[in-house]
Amino acid sequence: MAILNDRDDRRYVPAVALFIQLLKCPDLGSELEDAIVEEMSGLLSDPKTVVRWLGLKGLLNLALHPEKVGKLQHLLPDVLERLQEVDRDLICKAIAVLKHLLTGMDRQSASRVAVQVAAQLLPLFHDVRPGSSQEIPSNCGHVTSKLRVLSITLFKDLLELVRGPNRSEMKEYVLQSLVPLLLLVHDERPNVSQVCWDTLSSAAQFLRWHQLSGLIQHKETWRSCDCLVIHYKERADDFLGQTMAFLQNPQTPVREAAIRFLGLTARQLDQGSQDKLDTICDNLKGLQQDSKSSVRCLASQTIFILEAFKNQPPACCSLWTLVHRIRTMCTAESQLIEAAQLP
Repeated sequence: MAILNDRDDRRYVPAVALFIQLLKCPDLGSELEDAIVEEMSGLLSDPKTVVRWLGLKGLLNLALHPEKVGKLQHLLPDVLERLQEVDRDLICKAIAVLKHLLTGMDRQSASRVAVQVAAQLLPLFHDVRPGSSQEIPSNCGHVTSKLRVLSITLFKDLLELVRGPNRSEMKEYVLQSLVPLLLLVHDERPNVSQVCWDTLSSAAQFLRWHQLSGLIQHKETWRSCDCLVIHYKERADDFLGQTMAFLQNPQTPVREAAIRFLGLTARQLDQGSQDKLDTICDNLKGLQQDSKSSVRCLASQTIFILEAFKNQPPACCSLWTLVHRIRTMCTAESQLIEAAQLP
C-alpha cells in the first residue's frame, strides 16, 4: 500500500499488477480486500491506459466470486465511463465487468441500470475508429470484431433485465438498435452476423412485434427491413441518418446493404422532401468511386432511380414503384452487377 501511495513510476505498475492478482484469492483477508477495492476507483481514472486496464482486470478478478460483487457496485459509474475509451481492449474489459455487476444486482436495480448501459452500448455496434492504444498492442480487426460481439451480446442480455416502468425508456434504445443490427447481419464474420440475428430476435420479442419476429426467425432480411420502414414511417429520417454511417463500412456486403436500405427507407419520403433526397444522392455519389464494382453499380442505380423520382410528377410514378425496381435490379444475382464485375 505504501508503494501505491508513493506513486513511484518504476514500482507503481508492478505493485498494481500484484494487488489485482490478490483479488483472485478466495481467502484474502477482508481488511486487505476492502483496501484494494478502495484503490480501484483511482485506478479506473488513472491517466495511464495500462493502469486503467489493470483496474478493470482487478474488478473482474473480484467479480469471479459472486458473493463479493456487491462490494463493486459503487464503482458502476466509473466502469460506465470506460465505455467511452478510445482503446478497444479497455472497452471489452469494461463490458465484461458490467456483465458481472448486473448479475449481482437485485432485479429493480438491474432494470434501472440496464437502461443506462444500453444507451452507452449502441455507438459500439458500429465502431469504426482507428486502432487501439499503443500501450496495449492489439490486432485491430480481431479486437473490433470482439468488441462488436461483446457489446451486442450484452445489449441482448439487458433486454431480459428490464422490468416495469423502465420498459418504455428501453423501447427507444431497442428501436435505435434495429437498423444497425439489420445491416450488420451482412458482416462477413459469422460470429458477428449470428449475434446480430440473435439480438434482433430478442429485440422483436421485447417489442412484442410478432410479424417482425417471424421474419427474423426465418432470416428474411429485406422483408424485415420492409416491415420496419413501413411500420415506423415517422422514423424515416432517423433510419436514414443511421444508415448513412454504414456507407463507409470497410466490408463490401455491409456497404451494399446500406445502399439498399437507403433506397427502401427513401420511399417513406414524399416528393416535397427534395433536400433529404439530395442528401442521400450526394452521399451515394461518393460510392461511385468505390473500389468494388458491385458497390459502384448499386450506388449508380439507386441515384438514377431517386433522381428520376424527384423529377417525376406525382401522378406519373410512385417511389414505391421506383424502389421496387431497385430491389429487382440490385440483387446479388443481377445481370447488371455481374456485368459491372467483368474486367
